[in-house]
Amino acid sequence: MEFRLHFKTMAMKKVNIIIQLTIILAIITIALSSCEKLLETDLNDRIQNDVAINSTRDLQLVLNGAYDGLQSGSMLGGNPIIYADLLADEGIIGNEQKLNRFGKYEIYSMTTSPQITEIASFWSTGYSAINRANNVIYAIDNELVDDADFDIYKDQLKGEALFIRAVCHFEMVRFFAKPYNVNNPGANTQPGIPYRMNPSTDTDSLNLARNTVEEVYEYIIADLQESKLLLESAGVMSSTSLASSMASTAMLARVCFFMGDYTLASQYSNEVITSSYYELSEDYADVFTSSGSDYNQEVIFQIVNISTDNSNSLIDSYNRSKNPLFQTNADMYNMYDENDIRRVMINKYFVIYYIKKYDEAVVEGESQPLNRVYIRLAEMHLIRAESNLIAGGPGNSTYAFDSYNALRERAFGDSYVPETVALNDLLDSIRIERRRELCFEGDRYHNLKRLQEPLRDGVSWNSDAPIFKIPADEVSGNNLMEQNP
Repeated sequence: MEFRLHFKTMAMKKVNIIIQLTIILAIITIALSSCEKLLETDLNDRIQNDVAINSTRDLQLVLNGAYDGLQSGSMLGGNPIIYADLLADEGIIGNEQKLNRFGKYEIYSMTTSPQITEIASFWSTGYSAINRANNVIYAIDNELVDDADFDIYKDQLKGEALFIRAVCHFEMVRFFAKPYNVNNPGANTQPGIPYRMNPSTDTDSLNLARNTVEEVYEYIIADLQESKLLLESAGVMSSTSLASSMASTAMLARVCFFMGDYTLASQYSNEVITSSYYELSEDYADVFTSSGSDYNQEVIFQIVNISTDNSNSLIDSYNRSKNPLFQTNADMYNMYDENDIRRVMINKYFVIYYIKKYDEAVVEGESQPLNRVYIRLAEMHLIRAESNLIAGGPGNSTYAFDSYNALRERAFGDSYVPETVALNDLLDSIRIERRRELCFEGDRYHNLKRLQEPLRDGVSWNSDAPIFKIPADEVSGNNLMEQNP
């Protein structure tokens, strides 16, 4: 039975899915006893206990719902990139009116409160996607389905669900908890977030304490490793829009890199680089202008958007025609040589520097929604290069030079002559290359914390200030939840 339909084409937002064990992340604070009935009604609306996963197609529908959460502008649709740029030092505010919307200014000024709706949506959307993924995993592990397709597709479906669960936890722990200290591996006992591995079916199941940051990262690694193997077993090595074995491998490289496990980061990134599935795009701009079913050979995993289902939240904040929230400055523009093709992603307009990474896609003369690139081959080269030059890494300087020159050759074209860089200087060169390559993709903020360098305005990398407060509804609805300082 062919049911592996693209999750966009199934009009998920219009499908009445039997199963939506929606995680409750908002419980009304009761001040008067007369409100108890209202609270009970609200809980019943949010928890659906009448569950019936009867077929492999049911599993697919629930998984589509998890992808829908992942696609949301509150998750991979774009907001985490905006949040990271508000806290980093690459963008400057170009539109004070957009900044002053409730939520963004508090993030920018590092004074978040538990009442910010946008942050609450980030939290609830992430855990809703996680809960749907957990429903799929639980049903497969407990063999709740017994039809002809189950054995054929169970590895693929579980592998995709594990990928979604890992990615959502990873995105959230980096904003709601202090960073993983790469100089203290194995002992990051600071509060992380709850790592939810079981479906939430009643109010009691919502009471879950925060895991430590160390535990959260360990669980993320375990989920991605299992996902990688299951999807490989299912023959899903790569995909234009869904989780794949290579996407899980690339995520393992990213997570290990930000944990300071440079040996594993090098291993996983090298596995992606040396596979036959991806290559650097000759045209850097093309990487970011795909829409719908369009696919660029550099992209490992992306969020697909179409005209009837478009959650990309980046255009309003970056696109010049939208009077954007962000601009950049002369320092960023001048970081590129004039012959570097990546410089076209910054548009100099008199003394204003606009960011062009998220211009709308144009197909047959008409604007189309942009897909959101989540992870791509260039990042794998940057991870492999740096990991092999840092103390504690594998120390393969050939990998470092090869990846560095691959990115430089793409930037300068056929005229590029591999550079002779002293080994002692190569690490600094690679880190500068990372800024050129990944600017305005949400990397800089997290990378400053990994390097333990000051954030914007000299704020310490380990400060409490930029860490998001846990939403008020989560604190009131989870008896074990501990608020951030």
